[in-house]
Amino acid sequence: MRKELLQRTQPVVYRALKNACEKDRVHNAYLFSGPAGTHKFDAALLLAMSLLCPESDGLACEQCNTCRRVMEGEHADVAVLDGSKGSISKEQIDALQQRFSRTAAEEGRGRAVYIIRNAENASISAMNSMLKFLEEPGDHVTAILTTDNINRLLPTIVSRCIRLPFVPVSAETARIAAVEMGIPEADAALLARVVRREEELLEIYGSGEYKTAQEMMKQAIGISGDPGMLLTDYEYSFRAQSTDRAKAKESDLRTLTLFFGLLDAYAHDAVTRRAEGPKWYREAVRKAPYTKEQCAELIRIVSEQKDRVNKYNDLNLVMCQTCWRLEEFNHE
Repeated sequence: MRKELLQRTQPVVYRALKNACEKDRVHNAYLFSGPAGTHKFDAALLLAMSLLCPESDGLACEQCNTCRRVMEGEHADVAVLDGSKGSISKEQIDALQQRFSRTAAEEGRGRAVYIIRNAENASISAMNSMLKFLEEPGDHVTAILTTDNINRLLPTIVSRCIRLPFVPVSAETARIAAVEMGIPEADAALLARVVRREEELLEIYGSGEYKTAQEMMKQAIGISGDPGMLLTDYEYSFRAQSTDRAKAKESDLRTLTLFFGLLDAYAHDAVTRRAEGPKWYREAVRKAPYTKEQCAELIRIVSEQKDRVNKYNDLNLVMCQTCWRLEEFNHE
């Protein structure tokens, strides 16, 4: 259940929402901000359910018919705009405002809730419409925005909301969850460095993208294959080969996100020469040929390139820049 999930992974946010609901002090607008995989959307659904649940003693029961319809997207008084699947347009925000300018459509607790997931993916004109909506809320309307990158939102939008920051799930929490799912301990230790969302651990562990990311990382650090050939091998071997361009880009996004996550873990572990994970990874860290200063530079490069991995950028260009920077780094 979402209550237990939030209480375990985001205890500060859990207490804040629980107190607000119990004391009937829910604000008109919330902004849930934090890294991807920190259960922001789960928290948004929980708050929406809690405002409408007839069985609620604070937070939602998550079992009644009302809660079920909210979870399944079938409740008339809850609307979701999902920016995780594409850009949010001004027309979508305007339609949402028109819909919620009326009173709550269903009987019950007299509330209406709209959730804008990954609000940072709204266009500028959509953000301006969003701001107008936030400035003139109806008494019965609660807005919940989530974002993976608060810096891409208009500052005026941020200022209109009660902000609840979500902290990254710890690697240890993810490692324990992975082991409980049956993933070998050594593999779980490495996987948890790059995947923190519990429901994704098993899927990603068995995915082709994760295996490809490991092969790319091994080649990048010179323990398998020629680092100087990484870009060529990426073009001809590691990239998704699907004729469906959208599907291929989605697969490449996952692969590169995992690749940079593994490379970042390696660079951090190389500072201390200690690591948990499969034997090949532990050996690679132990033999890392870098000083602490060089590790810091590698971490900076990886971090900057990882930030460029998104659906709006040319991923081939990102890899070209990465390989050029890594080659320059290795020859300094």
